[in-house]
Amino acid sequence: MAQPSYIPPSIAELARLADEIWFLAGDKSVDASWYTKRASLSAVYSSTDVFMSQDTSPDFVRTQEFLDRRIEDAQNLGSSLANLGQWGLYTGHSFVNVLRSKGVRI
Repeated sequence: MAQPSYIPPSIAELARLADEIWFLAGDKSVDASWYTKRASLSAVYSSTDVFMSQDTSPDFVRTQEFLDRRIEDAQNLGSSLANLGQWGLYTGHSFVNVLRSKGVRI
């Protein structure tokens, strides 16, 4: 897998794996979150796989801890992006309302 020619099939396999995991978990999303969930899972899975290949702890305890941290990071990022989106909508609506109060036809 170290050859550059293996990169496209590796990425395709990772995408199929992430899709299958979310499907088996019961994910039924049909919006943009379909993509973000699979991308997040792919990043967590691949980074954990690389970490595990170098883990010498008994029963891969350090890998489990690493995985827990990556999942927490992904959850925090998701909630931060959602908050940013809500702020953007609020700011946009407020801006439009200020313009309307000044007589601008919108």
